[in-house]
Amino acid sequence: MGTWWKEKRLDVYLTAVIIPSIILGVLALWALITKPDWLGSFSSISVFVSSMIIFGLLLILFIGSYLSTRDVQRQTELARLKSDFVSAVSHELKTPLTSIRLLAERLVKLTPEEIEKSKEYHQLILTQSYCLSHLINNILDFSKLEEGKQAYKFEKLDLAKLISDSIRDYPVNFLRPDCRLETNLTGDLPLLYLDKEAISRAFTNLLDNALKFSPPGGVIKINMRRSEKEVWLEVIDQGAGIDEKEKKRVFERFYHTGKGTGLGLTIARHLVEGHNGRLEFESEKGKGSNFKIILPLK
Repeated sequence: MGTWWKEKRLDVYLTAVIIPSIILGVLALWALITKPDWLGSFSSISVFVSSMIIFGLLLILFIGSYLSTRDVQRQTELARLKSDFVSAVSHELKTPLTSIRLLAERLVKLTPEEIEKSKEYHQLILTQSYCLSHLINNILDFSKLEEGKQAYKFEKLDLAKLISDSIRDYPVNFLRPDCRLETNLTGDLPLLYLDKEAISRAFTNLLDNALKFSPPGGVIKINMRRSEKEVWLEVIDQGAGIDEKEKKRVFERFYHTGKGTGLGLTIARHLVEGHNGRLEFESEKGKGSNFKIILPLK
């Protein structure tokens, strides 16, 4: 079901269960108080059953109230995360745009003596343009996923070649020239039914995440291995790792730890699950993280 049902399921629960429970409970209590002779027509077992029904209805009311309070708290937290998301997106958009504008102004004002710097400025503009494009694509993808409009175009593809092409097209040398990639892509996989754009986007989101958290001089390993039924694509970084208390929230929309918008991993998980796959991770504080795209071979 869509986002609307996820947000409204508690309201439906309250309407369909709690309200009728209140009405029945009130009627039962009214009958017991105003018509005590009404009990004479019931056996002790019937009275016991009636009391248990009333108790059950009151219990449901209590549980419903608890769930309602918890839902309000969740909605409040979500509103806060959305506010943080807007601030993060504004910052992420403003940074590359400002850089592009300043670099373009420098190019216009270059003197003949500084002309050798033009190539460097052009490379920086390309890097910032890629960051901007990547952010906008993530926002558009997230919008499609939220509205349930994400469509997949499956075709038989070589996963190793797809990842190799994605790495080639990703400007690692521009974004993090101080980091190095080590790839180990197996070549003995059968062709898989994949959506080229979706898997490439999921992988580059993991790679982008690894680059953000890698230390200077860090090495990012990209490995591919298979079992009888699955293929594993790993993106391993040497970053600070993830706290135990944060691990449960890694894939939450809008949640981030100070870098990015909190959409990349959420989108990656949805895109992988759209292929009947899984996105898992292992991480230890101070020892980096290993994010795994796991896809079925058949």
